[in-house]
Amino acid sequence: MVELAKSGQHARMPSPEIQPKQNRPMKIQTPICRRFRWLAAAACLVAAVTTLAQPAAGPGEPGAPRRGGGGREGNLDPGIVFTRPTDSPGLGQLMELPKPDADGFIAMFNGKDLTGWDALPNFWSVKDGAIDCVETSEPGGNIQSDLIWMDSQQHPEKYANFELRVKFRWISHSGNSGVQFRSVMDRPETKHIGGYQADFDPRNSYTGAIYDESGKTGRRQKEAPGPHMAPRGFKITYPADGSIGKAAPLPKNAQELAALVKPVGGEFNDLVIIADGPHITVKVNDHVFCEMIDENPGARKSGIIAFQQHAGAQMEIQFKDPKIKFLSAKP
Repeated sequence: MVELAKSGQHARMPSPEIQPKQNRPMKIQTPICRRFRWLAAAACLVAAVTTLAQPAAGPGEPGAPRRGGGGREGNLDPGIVFTRPTDSPGLGQLMELPKPDADGFIAMFNGKDLTGWDALPNFWSVKDGAIDCVETSEPGGNIQSDLIWMDSQQHPEKYANFELRVKFRWISHSGNSGVQFRSVMDRPETKHIGGYQADFDPRNSYTGAIYDESGKTGRRQKEAPGPHMAPRGFKITYPADGSIGKAAPLPKNAQELAALVKPVGGEFNDLVIIADGPHITVKVNDHVFCEMIDENPGARKSGIIAFQQHAGAQMEIQFKDPKIKFLSAKP
């Protein structure tokens, strides 16, 4: 009931919920209205049954967690206190490149500090001989950025054809990262890099795929599903005429390849990126996870190498023993 005050007294009037029947607005039910109500109800029922009947997407399948998921959000390790470093020795200092080893590889890390690399302060450090990145939840502790190999930023044309090897492992179950290559500076104020990326995440939804960070190659269309330029388990060829990318399955599919990735907190994974002209191959633990032949007019020919710190989650990831071998240019 609704009470109205008048001259110090309260008059009680019926509330709208129990308004006398004769005063309620008349609802007109026509055959057409009833038909549309019946059709809407049937459509909702069909949609619900269809959704329940669909199996959950596995790692690397359409519908699997992607850039808004995949372990990127929040904190999936409530027992871990993530602490950013207070100092990053060597960060921003140029490194004189050492001579190649017997196999032609040049070391990109001295094992002690971050000489040769540049990034925002207080995210990257060296722990137990590994390059370590931590992001946290406090203000300013979670920023989309990268650890940039300075020589590739100063001489991007030199980093065109190469074989890059690096070990990585996740300490956290949340987060997102990857290795940028043939990339460009996207946002100088945050040192964010865009371009080709060998992608990986702790939930292992898309580890080993090639992603187009910040759309620097044009966000292509392809025959294979998902947002990656080259999804895990596929070889994608982008023709020179700019037409849709052609997909061919690799011997191992996405699920079989996912099983080859080391678990969070375990041993390091071996990542290999081979960029040889238009042909790019990504290997994890000695298995080809994806291939891409990019002859599209928007293909990236050379550029920056960097390790990504992705905003959106408290996370910790480690990189170890990065090294590169330059390859002869394709004729």
